[in-house]
Amino acid sequence: MITEEDLESGALAGMEPEQRFRFIEQLAAKRLNSERDYEGRQIYDDYDYMSSVLEAARVCSIFDLLEWEMPARSNEDWQLRCRNFRAEATRTSQRILFEHASRPVKDPNTVALDAATKERLRFHLGQVRSIIDKDSMPEWRKQDLFSAIAELEREIDKSRTRLAAVLDVVGKAFGGSEPIMDALLKVVTIIQDNKAAEKEKAKLLAPVEPKLIEAPKPKQLSPPESNKPRTNKNNSFDRALDEEIPF
Repeated sequence: MITEEDLESGALAGMEPEQRFRFIEQLAAKRLNSERDYEGRQIYDDYDYMSSVLEAARVCSIFDLLEWEMPARSNEDWQLRCRNFRAEATRTSQRILFEHASRPVKDPNTVALDAATKERLRFHLGQVRSIIDKDSMPEWRKQDLFSAIAELEREIDKSRTRLAAVLDVVGKAFGGSEPIMDALLKVVTIIQDNKAAEKEKAKLLAPVEPKLIEAPKPKQLSPPESNKPRTNKNNSFDRALDEEIPF
């Protein structure tokens, strides 16, 4: 069994739902391989693994695993079913790892949404689903749109939503009835407004480069005057001496 102490080290509160699921799945997998009794028999077996990971998948809305049902230990095939589930859960966990590893921390083609905005988007997407369900479009097209909407809902649950998921829904709905396009316009507008606000916030938080202030230029000093006393030929005293000296 996975305990609260096991989860405390994971800082799950700051993770996206898919990452929380992967953390729990990896924890269960390590426990499955490491916990044995003194005779080497498993204490934590495939049934315990499935019990923990299946509930984590339900809490974190991991749609790939939601169709699984927990078998009873009294069933003859419980081990086979649990092992098959473990293979599927491992594959899903690896997919999550690869998707998040290939995404930049701040992908410019994503947008962060707060909890209130996510609720608004889910509400409008629910309305879009209802309109599509009643529309006269071909069934195959409805299924394409429902799949695109489900992918967008998964993106909305993440810390940053890919804009491509929104465009995918719009692209598959293009040319549809006016009620569908009007309902989708509300979704697109919410995403656009949040992306614009995020860009504006980034500009405000960007560091301002200090202006270069030129150092004051040194003043040009005039050369010092000579200390030699000037002789004034026009001085009357000098002229008198000159007149008295015969040579």
